[in-house]
Amino acid sequence: MRNKRNTSGINIQFLSAFFTALTAIVFCFILVISNKVNSKFYAVKNAIDKFIICEQSSELIKESANYLTDQARLFIITHKVEYVKAYLDEINVNKRQQKALEKLETVCSEKDLALQRLKIAMEQAQSLINMELYAIRLAYKVMGEDDVPADVRKITIRNIDQNIPKEKLQETAINNLFGEGYLIYKTRINENCRLTISAIEQQIKDELNMNADELGSSISRLRLLFLILLIVNVLLFIAFAVLVIFPLERFQKSILNDEKLSIIGSAECKHLAESYNQIYDLKAQNEKSLLKKAEYDALTGILNRRAFDQVCSTSKEKKQKIALLLIDMDNFKFINDTYGHAGGDTALKELARILTETFREGDYVARIGGDEFAAILPDCPPMAAGTIKKKVENVNDMLVNIEDGISPVSVSVGIAFSNDGFDEELYKRADKALYRVKEKGKRGCEIYSPEMELDQV
Repeated sequence: MRNKRNTSGINIQFLSAFFTALTAIVFCFILVISNKVNSKFYAVKNAIDKFIICEQSSELIKESANYLTDQARLFIITHKVEYVKAYLDEINVNKRQQKALEKLETVCSEKDLALQRLKIAMEQAQSLINMELYAIRLAYKVMGEDDVPADVRKITIRNIDQNIPKEKLQETAINNLFGEGYLIYKTRINENCRLTISAIEQQIKDELNMNADELGSSISRLRLLFLILLIVNVLLFIAFAVLVIFPLERFQKSILNDEKLSIIGSAECKHLAESYNQIYDLKAQNEKSLLKKAEYDALTGILNRRAFDQVCSTSKEKKQKIALLLIDMDNFKFINDTYGHAGGDTALKELARILTETFREGDYVARIGGDEFAAILPDCPPMAAGTIKKKVENVNDMLVNIEDGISPVSVSVGIAFSNDGFDEELYKRADKALYRVKEKGKRGCEIYSPEMELDQV
């Protein structure tokens, strides 16, 4: 058996490693692009959250400013102190404007235009508060009450308003909250809040457009990578089917049919098939050798007694027309005593060779004992007796000159015919014919006839 193999073919281990590496590379690209998509998604989400917070902050500042205006105006007109209390709670407790600015600062940097505009709106709102507190302070002076809240008391009445009669102070307070200057501040606050929302809207639109383009490109790449991954897996399945699965199925059928394997598939499958075929050939050789040992005579190389019995049984089953020849070597003991066992072996081998060459290829020549031989001639009717006799004469003629200086030998042959294959009766008839030859002095042959039965009686 060969130790080295040079079988060419695709190595399934290399192919598996290649596809595994390719799949890993594709997965790495998918992971990178997925992370990019994820970051862009969060960028879009943060931009939307930022827009919502800016919008809420702007609306909160507007609502707070409007609420303070309403409370201040109601107090100026009705002189009911609960409106002042509500006004001061909004400034000191609720602090909606301050909270709106703080919330906006969590999502905007100092460079953001939205934050800058909202801070301007806050400054304008503070100016409005100062105007409102001044109007409230004038209203308390008109009311003549001493219980003025601290936040209001700290507002100093301007000199120009110090000596104005109370009815004029009321008018001044109203003009402060309903006049053109106040309304201009209110308009500016609303405009800056609107501009804040517009600025953040434009910024978010730009970010969304940019991120949307990148998201589209990334998703297209992901689709392409998933398609590549699908193709890789399909190719891997096809490769394993063609190189491994199908060859193994073929191997299984061949093994069940006791056939050699086809050299197909991957390099590993081909190596497997080669190894199996080598074992198959070795097994066949061993079986042939064992069969030869079981059916052929070790010394002469012709059929042995076991094989001869099998031929006889087959002829009986098939009911063949056969001729049976029982062949004895004359004076074999003399040859053994004179030339030793080696000389006897030489004579036996020479007789086997001559018998094999003399009879037909389809005839069966066997060694059935020490110096006893036999032959079965299939499809041989009694009318062929003359031909058989001539062949026996030729055998005796050729045995005259045996190599190694051995004295000439001869054979005695008894012949019997049957139309129904071999049986014990046929063997007895051939044996009687052989006995007749030996009675006549050996070296010749006789055909069985019924008269031989009378002679032996």
